Amino acid sequence: MIKMSTDFLKLLGKMDRITAAAKKHTRPAAQAGAQVYQDEAQTRAPVSAKPHSTKGKKQTFQPGNFRNAIYQAHMKEESGEGVDKYRVGWNKKKAFYGGFLERGTSKMAAKPTIRPTYDAVKDVAEATALRTLQQGIAREMK
Repeated sequence: MIKMSTDFLKLLGKMDRITAAAKKHTRPAAQAGAQVYQDEAQTRAPVSAKPHSTKGKKQTFQPGNFRNAIYQAHMKEESGEGVDKYRVGWNKKKAFYGGFLERGTSKMAAKPTIRPTYDAVKDVAEATALRTLQQGIAREMK
């Protein structure tokens, strides 16, 4: 005769610890994924050869202004327990013309940055976020 016993309470306790650790590390994991997108978007962003101005020369923009306006931000209102979201885009106050670059105008062809970035590094960003989450959980479980 074979006898077997399992301590399910101990197993459930460990599962609760894993769940708590995962919830604690969702924001760092999401941020790590967003960082991949931001870095790639800044690499792909068009940079003019010389400064350019608005009509009437009210504002002058230095080369690299659009690239430097690309940022990531935590979306607090769309995040919650176990869910954290970040957005990556350009600061419209620093580079109002980002939409013109992204979509083009009647006089200028589009030079998209955000969509090609997403397509190019989606898998890398997801893997980075997952790896960061796994490392955080592993540290908590020690």
